[in-house]
Amino acid sequence: MKILSLIMAMLMTLHTQSAFSDPIDLKMQWIGGPSLLLDFNGFAILTDPMLGEGINAFTMANPNEMFDLNKGPNITNFQRFDPLPHVSLDNIDMVLISHAHEDHFDQKAQAALSKKQLILLPAADIKKVSGYGFTNFSGITAGESKTYPLTEGTLKITAVPADHSANPALESLLGKHGLGYFMTVTNKENTLNLYWTGDTMPTQKVLSAVKKLGVIDILIPNMGRVGTTGPLGQISMGAKDVVHMANYLKVKSVMPIHHSTYSLYLEPIDQLVKLAKDQKWTLDAITVGSVLYR
Repeated sequence: MKILSLIMAMLMTLHTQSAFSDPIDLKMQWIGGPSLLLDFNGFAILTDPMLGEGINAFTMANPNEMFDLNKGPNITNFQRFDPLPHVSLDNIDMVLISHAHEDHFDQKAQAALSKKQLILLPAADIKKVSGYGFTNFSGITAGESKTYPLTEGTLKITAVPADHSANPALESLLGKHGLGYFMTVTNKENTLNLYWTGDTMPTQKVLSAVKKLGVIDILIPNMGRVGTTGPLGQISMGAKDVVHMANYLKVKSVMPIHHSTYSLYLEPIDQLVKLAKDQKWTLDAITVGSVLYR
């Protein structure tokens, strides 16, 4: 009887632990560039959709060439180097857009996505994106939050500022309404925080705004050091910028995107891999198409 009682007590303990242990189900798949599939307990988000392939994957003004700032850059076709992973557009609950430049919402995505697809984006970009025929918008500004119910728990998305350049004088050329997003998933027992940066430099304005929102479990930075060969200068983070941001915000892990996929990007990811060896946070340098579970 004593043995039976002991077994029953152990089973009750395990049952109690499982009842209070309610892990957050998060699946992340990098599609390439700034495009990431995030699945929060069955709620699927596609960030900055880039669906073009091949030599002419997307078309955009080229920030990497030298040009007259008064006339603007030449329009260029940019190449995608690796195949596009299969993406089921029918199963996406929301498209999340940091800003509407064509290297974050390309021509193929504009044509392929349902015009009724729910899109969360900077309020200032609604006019531009509606011109592509989309009708289901949820506009947001820096400092504003929106909450979505999950099968278990909730997802809170808070918009934070994004400085495309560290030079304020370039705001009129690059646009000053881009955003990053701080995502908080909560259930009865757990909280998980992600910071998806969008195209930003680690300016003090951005870092201070994000610091107030809580401890970051996963930092998802846009990289590539775009623009460093042109007159605009650097307009996306490089390895040193990511290290500075990660250390200032005291993040737990870093999962970089917005590198390697397209001819637009100038700095290889191995620069961050080298610097990450001496850091307190972990680096998840996933490859295009791979899936990471948390």
